[in-house]
Amino acid sequence: MRRLPLHLLDEILFNLDPKSLGKMRCTNKSINSHISDDPNFKIEYFSRIGSSLLHVSKYDSNVLCFHPFGNSWSESEHLDNWLKILGSCSGLLLLSIKGRSCVANPLTNKFRFLDDSIWGKETWTRSGFAVDQIDRTTQRFKIVCITEQLEVSNPDETTYQFEINTGESWSLSKTTITCRSSKLKKGKNSKPVYLNGDLHWLRKDRSIVAFNPETEKARLIHSKFNRKPGKLLLCAGDNRLTLISATKKVISVFALENDGKWILVRRIKNKVVHQSIPLLYWNVHAYDGKCLLVRTMKNRRDGSVIHSYDVRANKWGVFRSLPRWCSPNRHFFLFKPSWSSVIGLLDQEEIKTKTDPLAVPESESISSVMAIMGLINRNLSFI
Repeated sequence: MRRLPLHLLDEILFNLDPKSLGKMRCTNKSINSHISDDPNFKIEYFSRIGSSLLHVSKYDSNVLCFHPFGNSWSESEHLDNWLKILGSCSGLLLLSIKGRSCVANPLTNKFRFLDDSIWGKETWTRSGFAVDQIDRTTQRFKIVCITEQLEVSNPDETTYQFEINTGESWSLSKTTITCRSSKLKKGKNSKPVYLNGDLHWLRKDRSIVAFNPETEKARLIHSKFNRKPGKLLLCAGDNRLTLISATKKVISVFALENDGKWILVRRIKNKVVHQSIPLLYWNVHAYDGKCLLVRTMKNRRDGSVIHSYDVRANKWGVFRSLPRWCSPNRHFFLFKPSWSSVIGLLDQEEIKTKTDPLAVPESESISSVMAIMGLINRNLSFI
């Protein structure tokens, strides 16, 4: 191994799952040093591995569940405060803890509580989370809150406004967009999607409101979706805006073209639903171009099962079994960790030195953030 060129060693290590990589650290001092001490290795490795899974109740809950990539086990954390996950993007989490929003990077143990003066009950649907990679080791984030209002003079039209937070405070964008009336889609699969600089909100008429937090330009994407939809999920797959339309027999994956048409990318036989006995519940919860997750529940007594479809292998498998206390009303997030430094995030000691009372939350809220980050971090600590 000592004679092996470094770039070849990296290619071998990059193809290991986290658990196997942790074992490799025990075989050789130089390999251990390379994995542990080289920040560029960690950044590249985490950009290549598959996604882990976070899920929490749709309603306020003090229990967060985490399923690490490449491991058969899962863990949960009981917190001191109620929690919601509002977004996950490029290794950062947008959380709501005891009614206050917080941005956190679990791998670096840094976080920041935000001014929540404009947030209300509809925060889940209205808030978009955008994270950009400035350079190889630095990220920055923006949060966009979209509001919709029916035009008094013309009830058939809706006007959208956007408020932006970069970590310090909220500012109202001068940009507005007015279009034919249709409400933003709500529910478990209605989370905004950030892709190629734009945040995307799906509307009930299948059109999409897109907003660029950097340029503050907005547009309406008039999607021409002619097929009868089943269960819908807006997501990003293969670096394209993707819409999943699922029925009991087949799951169709569509990609949005520049002309606003959804092009069928693949059709997947929905064996986990079609070949099962009558189900109490099922839904599509996540897709990233490599993996598709479908949750099924036969009855409340036995809990539920998350099934995983491997796109490359064209094969279904069982991803995880969930206990019966995990109700159908849960939000799922794919999570890929990041070692990047994030502008505006601080560690626990730096937070305590802040003089602004808005920036220093209650000690219980800080302990909850630390517990959430610890849940994820300790499952990756062998890297």
